[in-house]
Amino acid sequence: MINKSFLAFLLLCSVVFISPCRADEGDLSVGGSFGGVGLTGTGMNQYGANGFGYGGYITYSPSNMFDMDVNLTYSPHSNGANSSNLFYSTIGLRTGIKFDQLLPFLTAGVGIYRSSVQLGGVSDSAASFGFNVGGGLDIDLSKWFRMGLLIRYHPVFSKAISTGANGVDDLWDVLFRVGVLFRTGTQGGWD
Repeated sequence: MINKSFLAFLLLCSVVFISPCRADEGDLSVGGSFGGVGLTGTGMNQYGANGFGYGGYITYSPSNMFDMDVNLTYSPHSNGANSSNLFYSTIGLRTGIKFDQLLPFLTAGVGIYRSSVQLGGVSDSAASFGFNVGGGLDIDLSKWFRMGLLIRYHPVFSKAISTGANGVDDLWDVLFRVGVLFRTGTQGGWD
């Protein structure tokens, strides 16, 4: 169960990140993502190294310096009879420079990582807090469509579940993203 102080911290982060977004009308991109998600350390040994992840994202550009990026990703992993279903939600800031239609960026943020595991015939689940760092490249295909690549590493805190095994472990992801781009016509985002 997630404790109250963690929920209060998550609410505070949401207010800090979302409040500035109402101050400016920038670009908004909404779409899907898919690609590789890999576990590291003990989780890799118990549940297998790599899995196929998929989900969605929303990117909002409140200023010409930063974007707010929200991602939801699901990734199943298995190694013989052991399996782990990983679901994580991240919110972060991106910064970059636009070169014509290319938008290279760096990103950092926080996330909640939930793992449901089947280990040695015992089922359990746990949620953990962590952060992520990485980078990527977006390409504006037209006025309305954008595709890109997002590469991140996710250090996750408090990985143990009640059975004593590792549930949520540090991980990395390489996600291809395809989305619809809504432009407001104002100077915001990377216009």
